Amino acid sequence: MTLKQLEYFLEIARLGNVTRAAQSLNISQPPLSLQLKSLEDELGTPLFRRDKRHLEITPAGKLLQERAQAILALLDETTGDIHALSTEKQITLRIATIGSVNNRLLPNLIARFSRDYFYVNFRVIEGRTEHVLEHVTSGDVDFGFVREPFNTSHFRSVLIHDPALAPGQSDHFVTIAQPQFYDAYYEGDSRDTIEIDELKDKPLIIHQRYREMILGACRKRGFNPYIICENDEIHSSLSWARAGIGIAIAPYTSAILSIDPGLVIRRLTFTAFIPWVRLVWNPSCQLSSEALAFMNMI
Repeated sequence: MTLKQLEYFLEIARLGNVTRAAQSLNISQPPLSLQLKSLEDELGTPLFRRDKRHLEITPAGKLLQERAQAILALLDETTGDIHALSTEKQITLRIATIGSVNNRLLPNLIARFSRDYFYVNFRVIEGRTEHVLEHVTSGDVDFGFVREPFNTSHFRSVLIHDPALAPGQSDHFVTIAQPQFYDAYYEGDSRDTIEIDELKDKPLIIHQRYREMILGACRKRGFNPYIICENDEIHSSLSWARAGIGIAIAPYTSAILSIDPGLVIRRLTFTAFIPWVRLVWNPSCQLSSEALAFMNMI
């Protein structure tokens, strides 16, 4: 049974004649008769009593007429409601995010969310953690994705598990460099970790947000690091490492965005800090139901 068959049946019932119904539907009479017969065969009962000039609807036909009218009316109402949602109710979620989340995590989250909230549009602003926090503070965005550390006193936040990490695994710092920057690499040293002491006298490329942390860790081991470059963006640090300028230090989930096959990545056994990613929002700003639904989905 199809919607088209129901439409044909209702027109026949309205006019009481197959020929006139065919004319009204702008189709020929034989195909319409075949559609009616197919419907009756499927239901296992006649829908009309036939005489030479008129069709009289049967009790089964009367029941189908009532149900078909309700079905088609509900279909029209549903179509109208969906059209109204998609054309009139335009909700924009405003999201500020660091680059690593925007490149890997956020697209999948938006794809999942859009299956149920198809009428929602997105405005995404990418920047460093401090810029994301500025947007969240001012209310320019509904929420943001940042990486620790940051001042949590003015925000509410939840920890985000990155799918790039295995269950139970935490993010961590890694070094990224061409092989020649690792001592004994060509002597078969295939370790996947590196001690912070091994960075002494090595040219380091760091993100400015982690400067004090790295300085403190090195000084605890009795040396001042040789920082050849400080960057504001992780991808810039990776580009410098790719160019053979030095050893970049970055969170693992940021580093894997653009690791070159010619680079060697090792886990830095410096565990004083885990660079977690967090979703943050301003508790003084009222969030839409769609924004809350997105946050609850994570």
